This record gives sequence, C-alpha cells and structure tokens, in this order.
Amino acid sequence: MFGGLFGGSKLLKRMNPLMELYSYSKNAETTYRELLALEKYARTKGEKALYNLNRAGILYDMYRYAEAADVMREIPSINPEFDARCAKMKTKIMAAMVKGEHR
Repeated sequence: MFGGLFGGSKLLKRMNPLMELYSYSKNAETTYRELLALEKYARTKGEKALYNLNRAGILYDMYRYAEAADVMREIPSINPEFDARCAKMKTKIMAAMVKGEHR
C-alpha cells in the first residue's frame, strides 16, 4: 500500500546508476544489455517513456539510427519538458540518418 510513497520506482533506482556509469565508461553494448533487463520494472507510462528515451540514446551511440528512430516513435507525449528532450533526440537521430553522420 505504501510502496509507492516510500519505496520509489524500482526502474529509476536501477536505471539512474546505470546511465551514470555509462556516462563515464561509454561501453554502449554492455549498458544496452543491462538496460534491456530493466524493462520489466517499467510500470507507468512515464517510466516506459523514460526507459525508451534512454534506450534510443544508447542505440544512437551504437550507430543504430533506424532502430533508435523506431524506439522514438513508440514514446508517447508526456509533458512539455519531456517532449522537448524527445524532440532533441529525434533531431539528432534524423540528422545522423540524413547525413550519414558517423562520429
């Protein structure tokens, strides 16, 4: 009953440290595998959207632009701030696909 009040999100408790480690290690393949294992913890619409945004970001870093674009299409509109983050990622993905950009 009080799990939501005191426990917090299991997804965020696991995903935030994972993404912080990724920001230092830049090991996209391992991070992506570990992120996929966290999908079962995404319960709410917002958690699923954040999970997919991070998933698309890692796919982008792995140069898998078409898959990243497919994931971005699945993300629903949540709020203006989150939608702006999604729009920024969509722009990066589409620019990379059009230009054939490889960093």
